[in-house]
This record gives sequence, C-alpha cells and structure tokens, in this order.
Amino acid sequence: MHSSVTRATIVWFVVAGVAGAAAAFLHLFRSAFSGGSSAVPLAIVAYAVTAVAVFAVYRGLMTAAAEQDRARLHLEQEREIADRLARWEGLRPRDP
Repeated sequence: MHSSVTRATIVWFVVAGVAGAAAAFLHLFRSAFSGGSSAVPLAIVAYAVTAVAVFAVYRGLMTAAAEQDRARLHLEQEREIADRLARWEGLRPRDP
C-alpha cells in the first residue's frame, strides 16, 4: 500500500507548528509588555506571524488533499490494470 503523505505535507505542517508557536509567544509577550497598547510594531509582527501560520496550515491541508487524490488515482489505475490482466487470463476481475 502506498502512503499519501510526502515530505511536502510534513514540511508545511512543521512550518505551521513553528509559526503558530512563535505567534503565540509574540501575542503573550505583547500582552505582558505594557498591556499591548504601546507596542504597535510588536502587534503588527504578531498578527503577521499568525497569518503565516494560518497560510501554512491551509497549504498543508491542500497539499495533503492533492496527494490523497493522486494516491487514489494511482490505486484506481492499478486496479484497472489488474482487472484487464484478469480478463485477459480468463479469470474474473477482483472485487472492489
């Protein structure tokens, strides 16, 4: 059986985890630093890193979905080949 998880999916989720942890730290640091009201550049950076984390999760999910679609297509092609060979040899096709 083929695995539908490749390095690309893993990398996107690792990037999302690291960016999410960094965003959480920045938001907590911003809250502790003068109540967050005087640290406007820090707030901008914190929200930008949060956006990067959200984007990385989205790309990870889309990459995983595309890989699963490719794996399903590959499996369907393998079944079609096996069914053609079975018909050619006079055997009945495999059940799905």
